Amino acid sequence: MKKFGEEENLPHPAFSSYLVAKERDDWAYAVKPIYNQPKTTTKAGKKYVDHNKPARAYIKLNTRGKGEDIECFTPIYGPGDKPLSPWKCMGIFGHCQLVVKWDGIFWGSHGKNSHGASIPLRVSEMSFTPDVVKRGVPSRRMLPPIKVVEKEEEHEDELILSYSDDDF
Repeated sequence: MKKFGEEENLPHPAFSSYLVAKERDDWAYAVKPIYNQPKTTTKAGKKYVDHNKPARAYIKLNTRGKGEDIECFTPIYGPGDKPLSPWKCMGIFGHCQLVVKWDGIFWGSHGKNSHGASIPLRVSEMSFTPDVVKRGVPSRRMLPPIKVVEKEEEHEDELILSYSDDDF
C-alpha cells in the first residue's frame, strides 16, 4: 500500500486510508488486520477489547447464497476420512486442520471502518475431529466407583442409609 500510495495508484477509498495512516504513522488504519483481539461485554453491557485473551482470526468457508438458501462448497472431512456436512460441526467442540486460500487483496471501503485494504481468506479444505469431552464435561466417568455397601434400616416410613466406621 505504501508503494502504490506514493505513486497515487490506489482506488479512492484505499488512497484516503493510506493518507490517514501515513499522517498518523499507524498502518492499522489502512490495512484491516487478519487477527483481532476479541471484545468482552461488561456487566453494564459495555463492550471493550480484551487484551487478556488471544487474538483470533475469523476465516469464512466457501459459500454461496444467504439464509436458508446457503450452500457450502468447502469439503469437510470427519472421523474415518468421510465427508462431513458443515451443519454437523455446528455447536460441537473439536479440532480442525485447515487449508486456507488467500484471495489476493481487496482494495476498497470497509463500511464504517477506516480500512482501505484487507486480505480475504477462505477455508478451501478442512478436517474436523470432535472432542471426546463435550462442553467441558467428560463423556466417561472420571472418579473410581464407590465400594462402600449401604445398609438399609426402616423407621416409620423413612429409609435411612447408614454406614459403619469400618467402611471408610
